[in-house]
Amino acid sequence: MHELGAVISKALPLCEPKPAESSRITAAAEKCKSLVEDQTKGMQEVVEVIFGGSFAKGTWLHRDADVDLFVKISPSVDLQEFERMGKSIGLLALKKYRPKLRYSDHPYVEASVDGVRVNVVPCYDVEQGKWQSAADRSPFHTEYIMRNFGAEQKRQTRLLKSFFKSAGIYGAEISVGGFSGYASEVLILKYGSIEAVLSAASDLRPRQVIAVNDQFDPDIVKGFSSPLIIIDPVDSRRNLGTAISPESVGKFVLAARAFLANPSMRFFGARSRSSPSTKKIRQNILIVEFRHGDKSPDIIWGQLKRTLAAVAKQLELADFEVLRSSCISDEKGAAAMAYLLQSLTLAAFTKRKGPEVFRKQDSSSFLSNTKNRPHVTWVDSEMRIVMLVDRKETDAILYVKSLFGKRLTNSGISKDLLARRSMLRIYRGSQRRISGLAKEAVDEIVSTEHYIHP
Repeated sequence: MHELGAVISKALPLCEPKPAESSRITAAAEKCKSLVEDQTKGMQEVVEVIFGGSFAKGTWLHRDADVDLFVKISPSVDLQEFERMGKSIGLLALKKYRPKLRYSDHPYVEASVDGVRVNVVPCYDVEQGKWQSAADRSPFHTEYIMRNFGAEQKRQTRLLKSFFKSAGIYGAEISVGGFSGYASEVLILKYGSIEAVLSAASDLRPRQVIAVNDQFDPDIVKGFSSPLIIIDPVDSRRNLGTAISPESVGKFVLAARAFLANPSMRFFGARSRSSPSTKKIRQNILIVEFRHGDKSPDIIWGQLKRTLAAVAKQLELADFEVLRSSCISDEKGAAAMAYLLQSLTLAAFTKRKGPEVFRKQDSSSFLSNTKNRPHVTWVDSEMRIVMLVDRKETDAILYVKSLFGKRLTNSGISKDLLARRSMLRIYRGSQRRISGLAKEAVDEIVSTEHYIHP
């Protein structure tokens, strides 16, 4: 335990923002708040403009700070006008900083101001529990944490966020599917310290419920389907674990066990992975590179993940065994997907099993089906009719090319994901030198996280 405490003490200064950094971010935040307030002067529907998120709560990480500004709008405003106002206020207030529209559950505005990412988000000025938009809880989250957190809880939260970041599971956005900043704060509030959080994580059970003060409604919990359930203390009907993928929960458990068994600074540094030196694995990797349109990151990642899964499903239906897959986007127009297959080529024929011979009608139907004429037919030891037939698809590269071409309509691939079809590249991992986003996607599926084999 002495070693663990020493590592945590050493990691803390790496997580905490420096005084100059805090001053710079605070100055940018105050500037933007004034700009937004000036833009909303005279708007009777706007109640106030407030800070939210980790900046307001004092839990943001060194070199990783966003400023969230919430524009609280009267609940009497209908949703269409609410969204229009939110977009207009943000775009006009930050017009000098080339603002962009972003989309989550509803539109918001993002801009980089003096090197600081600033989000202007509309929300309704409602009473707790009377939510009208997805962002309405956020001011209550901020108030709740500020009311219950002291300096030590903020320090412990920064450590936990840094731990999550090193494990590649920090952030609730679709691209990560990890633990949000607020979920991190709730975990610290529940357990008191990063050591206690990791100790609890090391013994997690499937669908474990985590609730501050252990207060939750079992009947409501039954409706949650995530592998880890974290009750929002501001809204007991909301599960903070919904955005956390099963993979991230699994990584959390293994990383917690590895750290407790062998405390090290590597758990608070940059994400590290080990890759095999053999070329055998890369020979079985299929890579898809393309350009996508200029869209909100949430939209891009949603389409990308759906397409990744759709292609994997189609490959499986064609008898190609997909061992692992990954996708990556620079969120500016370039993207890549990678699939590790058991084999990129299949035999020219396959075995097709039919019914038992006792099922007379089914047997007759099976034997009379001439869509795929068999090379050989026999009865096996289970007394089932078996045929050896030609396989429709034998080359994964050619098959995936057809999915993005003539079979696109029924493939499940997001139709408007590809911006320029001429930029589509589909190839074998050993076919050419892999670089850029393709290399990142490949590294994801051929690498082992540092905590898997501590």
